[in-house]
Amino acid sequence: MRFEAQPDSDGRMVFQTEMESPKPPQRQPAPSGTLYIPDTSVLIENPDALERLLSGGNLVVLMHRVIEELGNLQASRSKSDGVRHAARQVMRKLVDYRKSGLLAHGLHEILDGEVPVSDLAATPSGGYLAWEPDGKSLPPYDKETGDNIILAGAQRLAEAVEQGAGPIEELVVLSEDSNFLLKCDAVHLEAENLRYGKVSLERVEQVFRGIEEYIVDAACLESFAESGAPGERYLNFEEIPGLGERDIPANLGVILHCEDRLIVARANPEEERLEDLRYAQYWDRKRNVYRPRPILGFSPRDPYQVLAMEFLLDPSVQLVVIDGPAGSGKTRMMVASALYMLGGQPTKLRVSPQSEALYPDYGYDNGLMLLRPEHASSQYELGFLPGDFESKLSPWLEPFFQAMRSLGFSNDHDFISELEDTDRLTMLSTSMLRGLDIERSIVLVDELQNADRHLAKTLMSRFCASSKVVLAGCLDPVQIDNPYVDWRSNALTRVKETYKGFGPEVAQIRLKYNYRGPISTKSDEL
Repeated sequence: MRFEAQPDSDGRMVFQTEMESPKPPQRQPAPSGTLYIPDTSVLIENPDALERLLSGGNLVVLMHRVIEELGNLQASRSKSDGVRHAARQVMRKLVDYRKSGLLAHGLHEILDGEVPVSDLAATPSGGYLAWEPDGKSLPPYDKETGDNIILAGAQRLAEAVEQGAGPIEELVVLSEDSNFLLKCDAVHLEAENLRYGKVSLERVEQVFRGIEEYIVDAACLESFAESGAPGERYLNFEEIPGLGERDIPANLGVILHCEDRLIVARANPEEERLEDLRYAQYWDRKRNVYRPRPILGFSPRDPYQVLAMEFLLDPSVQLVVIDGPAGSGKTRMMVASALYMLGGQPTKLRVSPQSEALYPDYGYDNGLMLLRPEHASSQYELGFLPGDFESKLSPWLEPFFQAMRSLGFSNDHDFISELEDTDRLTMLSTSMLRGLDIERSIVLVDELQNADRHLAKTLMSRFCASSKVVLAGCLDPVQIDNPYVDWRSNALTRVKETYKGFGPEVAQIRLKYNYRGPISTKSDEL
């Protein structure tokens, strides 16, 4: 029955009833023969994965322990706001399934073939949802650990599938926890990571680099030199073999090699040309070569760092994403460019004036904001450290402060005290971002490879057009301390792939070399 409001002759609204035609019965999908058991980490990683699994006639079983863990995560004070939100989102879905009578019981009767799967009510996405109560844990695993209880339940279901006469032919456990996957392998349970919602790449090297390199002839370099004054030179795409035949994203860094000479340029697809750099290098008229421009005493050491500094100093680029190995200079460049944009080049007496081209009015009045995902590589967590909020947060932000102190020593200037005295330094926990508008600020976020999709979405939705955001991290699996993400699913990869080719407001660069020294470089082989 439907109520509709219609005006009468006097203009008053009168409600009339109309009988709705009955909806046609939903066609029951044929069972696929596959049973999925997602653990808590899968549902937290991507709450939408539940509908994806519940498709094509799949049978999805929720373990009782998973439901308990989701309930605990909803109000957990030790988890990020994104994790709590994801837990609430999944629980709301389960409550809706329950209200609609779509959460089946008597799972073992289904697996034994006594109750056909087709007798169950199918979910709107075309699958079947069932619940498995807790049972006895199996040796050698204890009865207290949640993963072990889920594992024991999965073993019981696997035995029931093997012995039963039901339609289930395959049982697959899904988890984002590497330790749990190893346990499944030990007891011969088929287990895998969740694939839905992740980047569909086979190797970490396939993640967008933001840089391409080409070999050109001397005529190409001569054409570039004759196209204009330094800082205004360019090459059309068609002058580079293979470059003009495809779509080129804005701000793609391009390195052109010609024997022992090279050109570092950035792509402008609107003009269909490669353009000279304007911020990170200068033309040495005496030697007729480009040289990297020192910023607060830091000089880029290779073309990749030159490109990174170009986009860091360019006020038109609002989002810069830098990834690279440990020791490649990510944090040092982030801090140097941010301090320079906030105060210019300090001297003992004052801040020296800069040319308008290199030092425009950046307008970041609110100063510098430092963030870093608080996922430690040690046993300590944020809440257990002594002191006030800033004291608790400082250990996670120490790499930033170390870079500031080093640059301050080189310039005989205390950058940290200057920012604190002018109230332009903010340290923020990534767990406190929701509801925050970040305006007229330079925001530095390091170690983003340790964040998940929830933090990525929360973080990127906070930034206003008046801010400049720099994200950095390393996609080497050794550098990922969060056990619930990998190189495919972490926040850094998600941001890189999502904003690939977004527009001239975004630039991405992958650095290549470790400059900490031979001992640090040798550690890459460990």
